[in-house]
Amino acid sequence: MSLLSPAPCLPIAGGQPNRLRIATAAPGRFSGPAPANHRRINQGCYLPPRCALPLIDHSRFSANSAAFDPISFLLDGSITLFTFLRVLPPDCRTRWQQLVELPEEKADAWLARLPIHLIQAVTASEDQRFFSHIGVDPYGIARAVVHFPNGGGGSTITQQLMKRVFLTSERKFSRKFVEGLLSLIVEKRISKKKILYSYLSTMYWGHGKYGVDSASLFYFGKFPASLTVGESAMLAGILPAPEFINPRTNLKRAKSSQAKVLRKMVSAGFIGMETALRIARDPLCLCNTNEEGKKIKTC
Repeated sequence: MSLLSPAPCLPIAGGQPNRLRIATAAPGRFSGPAPANHRRINQGCYLPPRCALPLIDHSRFSANSAAFDPISFLLDGSITLFTFLRVLPPDCRTRWQQLVELPEEKADAWLARLPIHLIQAVTASEDQRFFSHIGVDPYGIARAVVHFPNGGGGSTITQQLMKRVFLTSERKFSRKFVEGLLSLIVEKRISKKKILYSYLSTMYWGHGKYGVDSASLFYFGKFPASLTVGESAMLAGILPAPEFINPRTNLKRAKSSQAKVLRKMVSAGFIGMETALRIARDPLCLCNTNEEGKKIKTC
């Protein structure tokens, strides 16, 4: 059992914790007051005091639960070490619990409301092997090194989430190492759906907007469920540099980033080339606020 795993709940026989019973060879043997020599009965067998040995249903434990996992032990111990060395924030444990204890049903229901092309645009742009890697993508790292400085950072969606939740944006090898280690740990703890939910609901999209819901309302005046393929590609294109690429700051630069995302979606087989070219040529309509405070669409 790893250090971050919750302690197992031991079911007590008898139901109520304050009514513990002990295992005896003959239950209910004593109907009246216990004899003075009750500690030595049945050929001198020692009987511990009442409540010392609660009955435990050992059938609830599987054979694998006691197996020692050295990798999990080392990875979990690293969190304690990095917190002690102040590499991680003091409330790291609280943030970790909030991340891993997210209900699976909540993530499923939220992702089901998103259009599939939004998820395709984000994964094609940020992490094409998201659903197959273990948290760190060696191919992405190699590509970033070969094409440096124009090849991207090589960070997976999981790594970006770890940086967003636990770390800063400082460019240090130590930070990158911790980011990768945390990504390996979280991929062993929670599902890809929960990681994707946490990523899309917490990432920064510029102009003080966190999460895809806020970004969609801010830029397009609609909820993510109503986004078009072009709008989804635009939002995905904002992620690498939210304050620099977003269409409110520089529309031309944002359209160029949108075109890059569309090319990646074509490469991944999500859309066809003709569709991508048509979307890239279409004007982008944004939601703005006029002088009277009303939201209007401008293209």
